[in-house]
Amino acid sequence: MVIFCYNTSLRVMLLLKHIHKVTVLLLYGLILFQAYGMKLHYTGGLRLIAVLLKCPHWKRATLVSSVWLLSGSLVAANGMLVYAACRGTLKALMKELSSSLRIGISQYLTEPTWKALMDTMQVELSCCGADKPTDWHEIPWINMDFLNEGSELVMKLAGADGKVLPPVSPYSCCTPRVLAPCYHDPLQQSEWREVWSESSPLLSASLHTRGCVEAVRAPLTRALLALQCFNMLVFLFQILIVVLTQLLRTSAREAVLRGDCSGTGRGVLFGRLPLQLQRTTSSREEELLACSSTSAGIVPEPAAGPSYCAHYSRRGRRRHCRTHARNSYPYLS
Repeated sequence: MVIFCYNTSLRVMLLLKHIHKVTVLLLYGLILFQAYGMKLHYTGGLRLIAVLLKCPHWKRATLVSSVWLLSGSLVAANGMLVYAACRGTLKALMKELSSSLRIGISQYLTEPTWKALMDTMQVELSCCGADKPTDWHEIPWINMDFLNEGSELVMKLAGADGKVLPPVSPYSCCTPRVLAPCYHDPLQQSEWREVWSESSPLLSASLHTRGCVEAVRAPLTRALLALQCFNMLVFLFQILIVVLTQLLRTSAREAVLRGDCSGTGRGVLFGRLPLQLQRTTSSREEELLACSSTSAGIVPEPAAGPSYCAHYSRRGRRRHCRTHARNSYPYLS
Protein backbone atom coordinates (compact mmCIF):
# COMPACT_ATOMS: atom_id res chain seq x y z
CA MET A 1 0.00 0.00 0.00
CA VAL A 2 2.80 2.41 0.91
CA ILE A 3 4.78 1.56 -2.23
CA PHE A 4 1.72 2.04 -4.45
CA CYS A 5 0.86 5.42 -2.91
CA TYR A 6 4.49 6.50 -3.14
CA ASN A 7 4.95 5.49 -6.79
CA THR A 8 1.63 6.99 -7.82
CA SER A 9 2.27 10.39 -6.27
CA LEU A 10 6.08 10.60 -6.44
CA ARG A 11 6.30 12.83 -9.52
CA VAL A 12 3.59 15.14 -8.23
CA MET A 13 5.06 15.37 -4.76
CA LEU A 14 8.51 16.23 -6.10
CA LEU A 15 6.96 19.23 -7.83
CA LEU A 16 4.80 20.28 -4.90
CA LYS A 17 7.54 20.08 -2.28
CA HIS A 18 8.80 23.48 -3.43
CA ILE A 19 5.35 25.02 -2.82
CA HIS A 20 3.68 23.10 0.03
CA LYS A 21 6.43 21.08 1.66
CA VAL A 22 4.68 20.75 5.05
CA THR A 23 1.47 19.43 3.52
CA VAL A 24 3.35 16.89 1.41
CA LEU A 25 5.25 15.61 4.45
CA LEU A 26 1.98 15.39 6.41
CA LEU A 27 0.35 13.18 3.76
CA TYR A 28 3.31 10.83 3.61
CA GLY A 29 3.66 10.83 7.40
CA LEU A 30 0.05 9.76 7.97
CA ILE A 31 0.32 6.87 5.51
CA LEU A 32 3.64 5.67 6.95
CA PHE A 33 2.28 5.92 10.50
CA GLN A 34 -0.67 3.67 9.65
CA ALA A 35 1.49 1.17 7.76
CA TYR A 36 4.04 0.90 10.57
CA GLY A 37 1.28 0.46 13.16
CA MET A 38 -0.16 -2.43 11.15
CA LYS A 39 3.30 -3.99 10.78
CA LEU A 40 3.88 -3.92 14.54
CA HIS A 41 0.41 -5.31 15.27
CA TYR A 42 0.46 -8.30 12.93
CA THR A 43 4.08 -9.26 13.57
CA GLY A 44 3.27 -9.08 17.28
CA GLY A 45 0.29 -11.35 16.65
CA LEU A 46 2.47 -13.96 14.95
CA ARG A 47 4.85 -13.84 17.90
CA LEU A 48 1.94 -14.24 20.32
CA ILE A 49 0.66 -17.32 18.47
CA ALA A 50 4.12 -18.90 18.62
CA VAL A 51 4.30 -18.28 22.38
CA LEU A 52 0.83 -19.74 23.06
CA LEU A 53 1.56 -22.86 21.01
CA LYS A 54 4.72 -23.57 22.99
CA CYS A 55 3.34 -22.49 26.35
CA PRO A 56 -0.48 -22.79 26.38
CA HIS A 57 -0.68 -22.57 30.20
CA TRP A 58 0.75 -19.05 30.34
CA LYS A 59 -1.26 -17.34 33.02
CA ARG A 60 -1.22 -14.01 31.16
CA ALA A 61 -2.42 -15.46 27.86
CA THR A 62 -5.97 -14.16 28.25
CA LEU A 63 -4.82 -10.65 29.13
CA VAL A 64 -2.26 -10.44 26.35
CA SER A 65 -4.69 -11.83 23.76
CA SER A 66 -7.35 -9.33 24.79
CA VAL A 67 -4.85 -6.47 24.54
CA TRP A 68 -3.78 -7.66 21.11
CA LEU A 69 -7.38 -7.80 19.88
CA LEU A 70 -8.03 -4.33 21.28
CA SER A 71 -4.91 -2.92 19.63
CA GLY A 72 -5.92 -4.47 16.31
CA SER A 73 -9.34 -2.85 16.53
CA LEU A 74 -7.70 0.48 17.28
CA VAL A 75 -5.33 0.08 14.32
CA ALA A 76 -8.27 -0.69 12.01
CA ALA A 77 -10.21 2.31 13.31
CA ASN A 78 -7.12 4.48 13.02
CA GLY A 79 -6.92 3.54 9.34
CA MET A 80 -10.32 5.17 8.80
CA LEU A 81 -9.15 8.26 10.65
CA VAL A 82 -5.97 8.39 8.55
CA TYR A 83 -8.05 8.19 5.37
CA ALA A 84 -10.32 11.00 6.56
CA ALA A 85 -7.29 13.12 7.50
CA CYS A 86 -5.62 12.49 4.12
CA ARG A 87 -8.84 13.35 2.31
CA GLY A 88 -9.23 16.62 4.21
CA THR A 89 -5.57 17.46 3.68
CA LEU A 90 -5.89 16.77 -0.04
CA LYS A 91 -8.87 19.12 -0.35
CA ALA A 92 -6.99 21.87 1.47
CA LEU A 93 -3.95 21.23 -0.71
CA MET A 94 -5.94 21.62 -3.92
CA LYS A 95 -7.35 24.97 -2.75
CA GLU A 96 -3.95 26.25 -1.74
CA LEU A 97 -2.37 24.94 -4.93
CA SER A 98 -4.82 26.83 -7.13
CA SER A 99 -3.99 30.10 -5.37
CA SER A 100 -0.26 29.35 -5.44
CA LEU A 101 -0.24 28.59 -9.15
CA ARG A 102 -2.10 31.80 -9.90
CA ILE A 103 0.60 33.68 -8.04
CA GLY A 104 3.18 31.77 -10.04
CA ILE A 105 1.49 32.78 -13.31
CA SER A 106 1.48 36.45 -12.33
CA GLN A 107 5.20 36.26 -11.43
CA TYR A 108 6.21 34.06 -14.36
CA LEU A 109 8.48 36.67 -15.97
CA THR A 110 9.74 38.31 -12.80
CA GLU A 111 10.67 35.32 -10.61
CA PRO A 112 12.99 32.72 -12.19
CA THR A 113 11.96 30.16 -9.55
CA TRP A 114 8.30 30.35 -10.49
CA LYS A 115 9.15 30.26 -14.20
CA ALA A 116 11.20 27.08 -13.80
CA LEU A 117 8.52 25.47 -11.62
CA MET A 118 5.61 26.34 -13.92
CA ASP A 119 7.46 25.16 -17.02
CA THR A 120 8.54 21.89 -15.36
CA MET A 121 5.04 21.19 -14.05
CA GLN A 122 3.31 21.94 -17.35
CA VAL A 123 5.75 19.79 -19.35
CA GLU A 124 5.90 16.77 -17.00
CA LEU A 125 2.21 16.73 -16.06
CA SER A 126 0.91 17.74 -19.53
CA CYS A 127 -1.12 20.62 -18.16
CA CYS A 128 -1.54 24.34 -18.76
CA GLY A 129 -2.57 27.07 -16.35
CA ALA A 130 -3.86 26.66 -12.82
CA ASP A 131 -7.48 25.52 -13.23
CA LYS A 132 -7.72 25.84 -17.03
CA PRO A 133 -5.46 26.88 -19.94
CA THR A 134 -7.17 30.26 -20.29
CA ASP A 135 -5.75 31.33 -16.92
CA TRP A 136 -2.77 32.63 -18.89
CA HIS A 137 -5.16 34.91 -20.79
CA GLU A 138 -7.00 36.16 -17.70
CA ILE A 139 -4.16 36.71 -15.21
CA PRO A 140 -1.90 39.69 -16.05
CA TRP A 141 1.59 38.25 -16.28
CA ILE A 142 3.11 40.27 -19.14
CA ASN A 143 4.25 43.79 -18.32
CA MET A 144 4.75 46.62 -20.77
CA ASP A 145 8.48 46.52 -20.00
CA PHE A 146 8.74 43.22 -21.92
CA LEU A 147 6.92 44.49 -25.04
CA ASN A 148 7.34 47.10 -27.72
CA GLU A 149 5.35 50.12 -26.63
CA GLY A 150 5.33 51.48 -30.16
CA SER A 151 3.30 48.55 -31.49
CA GLU A 152 -0.36 49.31 -32.22
CA LEU A 153 -1.41 45.81 -31.20
CA VAL A 154 0.38 46.11 -27.86
CA MET A 155 -1.24 49.46 -27.14
CA LYS A 156 -4.68 47.99 -27.86
CA LEU A 157 -4.08 45.14 -25.44
CA ALA A 158 -2.49 47.25 -22.70
CA GLY A 159 -4.52 48.33 -19.69
CA ALA A 160 -4.34 51.40 -17.52
CA ASP A 161 -2.08 49.64 -15.01
CA GLY A 162 0.48 48.74 -17.66
CA LYS A 163 -0.51 45.05 -17.76
CA VAL A 164 -1.27 43.31 -21.02
CA LEU A 165 -3.82 40.49 -21.41
CA PRO A 166 -3.12 38.97 -24.83
CA PRO A 167 -4.04 35.35 -25.68
CA VAL A 168 -0.45 34.30 -25.04
CA SER A 169 0.64 31.10 -23.29
CA PRO A 170 4.17 29.88 -22.49
CA TYR A 171 5.76 27.37 -24.81
CA SER A 172 5.56 24.74 -22.03
CA CYS A 173 1.78 24.62 -22.64
CA CYS A 174 2.28 23.12 -26.10
CA THR A 175 1.34 19.49 -26.54
CA PRO A 176 3.45 17.12 -28.67
CA ARG A 177 0.40 15.03 -29.57
CA VAL A 178 -0.74 17.33 -32.38
CA LEU A 179 1.27 17.24 -35.59
CA ALA A 180 0.84 20.96 -36.26
CA PRO A 181 2.44 24.23 -35.18
CA CYS A 182 1.80 25.28 -31.60
CA TYR A 183 -0.32 28.43 -31.59
CA HIS A 184 0.60 29.83 -28.21
CA ASP A 185 1.88 33.38 -28.94
CA PRO A 186 0.05 35.60 -31.48
CA LEU A 187 2.36 38.51 -30.69
CA GLN A 188 5.48 36.77 -31.97
CA GLN A 189 3.97 34.27 -34.41
CA SER A 190 2.86 36.99 -36.80
CA GLU A 191 2.64 34.63 -39.80
CA TRP A 192 -0.18 32.71 -38.04
CA ARG A 193 -2.33 35.64 -36.99
CA GLU A 194 -5.03 34.74 -39.49
CA VAL A 195 -5.50 31.51 -37.54
CA TRP A 196 -6.46 33.50 -34.44
CA SER A 197 -8.72 35.78 -36.44
CA GLU A 198 -10.55 32.76 -37.88
CA SER A 199 -10.88 31.09 -34.44
CA SER A 200 -9.49 27.83 -35.77
CA PRO A 201 -9.84 24.70 -33.62
CA LEU A 202 -6.08 24.27 -33.91
CA LEU A 203 -5.66 26.99 -31.28
CA SER A 204 -6.97 24.83 -28.45
CA ALA A 205 -5.78 21.56 -29.95
CA SER A 206 -2.12 22.61 -29.95
CA LEU A 207 -2.16 23.31 -26.18
CA HIS A 208 -2.75 21.09 -23.17
CA THR A 209 -6.45 21.04 -22.33
CA ARG A 210 -6.41 20.41 -18.57
CA GLY A 211 -5.21 22.61 -15.75
CA CYS A 212 -2.32 21.74 -13.48
CA VAL A 213 -4.56 21.48 -10.41
CA GLU A 214 -6.50 18.67 -12.07
CA ALA A 215 -3.25 17.03 -13.19
CA VAL A 216 -2.05 17.02 -9.58
CA ARG A 217 -5.40 15.86 -8.18
CA ALA A 218 -5.65 12.78 -10.44
CA PRO A 219 -2.71 10.70 -9.07
CA LEU A 220 -3.36 11.80 -5.50
CA THR A 221 -7.01 10.73 -5.82
CA ARG A 222 -5.93 7.30 -7.06
CA ALA A 223 -3.57 6.93 -4.12
CA LEU A 224 -6.35 8.02 -1.74
CA LEU A 225 -8.76 5.50 -3.27
CA ALA A 226 -6.20 2.73 -2.82
CA LEU A 227 -5.75 3.77 0.80
CA GLN A 228 -9.50 3.67 1.40
CA CYS A 229 -9.92 0.19 -0.13
CA PHE A 230 -6.96 -1.14 1.83
CA ASN A 231 -8.27 0.23 5.12
CA MET A 232 -11.69 -1.30 4.45
CA LEU A 233 -10.05 -4.70 3.91
CA VAL A 234 -8.09 -4.30 7.13
CA PHE A 235 -11.28 -3.40 9.01
CA LEU A 236 -13.11 -6.46 7.66
CA PHE A 237 -10.10 -8.65 8.42
CA GLN A 238 -10.06 -7.42 12.02
CA ILE A 239 -13.76 -8.25 12.41
CA LEU A 240 -13.02 -11.76 11.11
CA ILE A 241 -10.18 -12.13 13.63
CA VAL A 242 -12.41 -11.13 16.54
CA VAL A 243 -15.19 -13.51 15.44
CA LEU A 244 -12.87 -16.48 15.02
CA THR A 245 -11.15 -15.79 18.33
CA GLN A 246 -14.48 -15.69 20.16
CA LEU A 247 -15.63 -18.93 18.53
CA LEU A 248 -12.35 -20.66 19.35
CA ARG A 249 -12.38 -19.54 22.97
CA THR A 250 -15.98 -20.55 23.66
CA SER A 251 -15.74 -23.89 21.83
CA ALA A 252 -12.58 -24.85 23.74
CA ARG A 253 -14.25 -23.88 27.02
CA GLU A 254 -17.32 -25.98 26.25
CA ALA A 255 -15.16 -29.00 25.42
CA VAL A 256 -13.41 -28.69 28.78
CA LEU A 257 -16.68 -28.33 30.68
CA ARG A 258 -18.02 -31.49 29.02
CA GLY A 259 -14.91 -33.37 30.12
CA ASP A 260 -13.74 -34.02 26.55
CA CYS A 261 -10.60 -31.91 26.26
CA SER A 262 -9.52 -33.39 22.94
CA GLY A 263 -12.98 -33.27 21.42
CA THR A 264 -14.91 -30.55 19.69
CA GLY A 265 -17.04 -27.89 21.29
CA ARG A 266 -19.74 -25.51 20.26
CA GLY A 267 -18.74 -21.88 19.97
CA VAL A 268 -20.99 -18.88 20.49
CA LEU A 269 -20.50 -15.26 19.50
CA PHE A 270 -22.77 -13.70 22.10
CA GLY A 271 -23.98 -14.75 25.49
CA ARG A 272 -22.75 -17.58 27.68
CA LEU A 273 -22.62 -21.33 27.45
CA PRO A 274 -25.68 -23.38 28.51
CA LEU A 275 -26.23 -23.74 32.25
CA GLN A 276 -26.04 -27.53 32.16
CA LEU A 277 -22.40 -27.26 31.24
CA GLN A 278 -21.53 -25.20 34.32
CA ARG A 279 -19.80 -27.37 36.90
CA THR A 280 -18.39 -26.77 40.29
CA THR A 281 -14.82 -25.62 40.68
CA SER A 282 -13.62 -28.89 42.15
CA SER A 283 -15.14 -31.04 39.42
CA ARG A 284 -13.63 -28.80 36.74
CA GLU A 285 -10.18 -29.14 38.24
CA GLU A 286 -10.53 -32.92 38.43
CA GLU A 287 -11.62 -33.12 34.78
CA LEU A 288 -8.84 -30.84 33.62
CA LEU A 289 -6.28 -32.90 35.51
CA ALA A 290 -7.70 -36.14 34.14
CA CYS A 291 -7.77 -34.86 30.55
CA SER A 292 -4.26 -33.49 30.67
CA SER A 293 -2.86 -36.60 32.37
CA THR A 294 -4.51 -38.90 29.87
CA SER A 295 -3.16 -36.95 26.90
CA ALA A 296 0.33 -36.93 28.41
CA GLY A 297 0.19 -40.67 29.19
CA ILE A 298 0.98 -40.36 32.92
CA VAL A 299 -0.87 -40.65 36.15
CA PRO A 300 -1.19 -37.29 37.90
CA GLU A 301 0.14 -36.89 41.37
CA PRO A 302 -2.53 -35.90 43.87
CA ALA A 303 -0.33 -33.36 45.63
CA ALA A 304 0.74 -31.64 42.47
CA GLY A 305 -0.67 -28.23 41.81
CA PRO A 306 -1.94 -26.87 38.51
CA SER A 307 0.58 -26.40 35.76
CA TYR A 308 1.38 -22.99 34.50
CA CYS A 309 3.86 -21.24 32.27
CA ALA A 310 6.32 -18.70 33.53
CA HIS A 311 5.93 -15.25 32.11
CA TYR A 312 8.51 -13.43 30.09
CA SER A 313 11.03 -11.16 31.76
CA ARG A 314 11.13 -7.46 31.03
CA ARG A 315 14.31 -7.84 29.00
CA GLY A 316 12.51 -10.20 26.63
CA ARG A 317 14.41 -13.33 27.69
CA ARG A 318 12.21 -16.36 27.72
CA ARG A 319 12.13 -18.35 30.95
CA HIS A 320 11.53 -22.05 31.06
CA CYS A 321 8.01 -23.34 31.56
CA ARG A 322 7.76 -24.73 35.04
CA THR A 323 5.15 -27.35 35.86
CA HIS A 324 4.34 -29.12 39.06
CA ALA A 325 2.76 -31.95 37.05
CA ARG A 326 3.80 -32.92 33.56
CA ASN A 327 0.54 -32.50 31.82
CA SER A 328 -0.73 -30.51 28.83
CA TYR A 329 -3.89 -29.07 27.36
CA PRO A 330 -4.13 -30.33 23.79
CA TYR A 331 -7.36 -28.44 23.18
CA LEU A 332 -5.50 -25.13 23.56
CA SER A 333 -2.58 -26.00 21.29
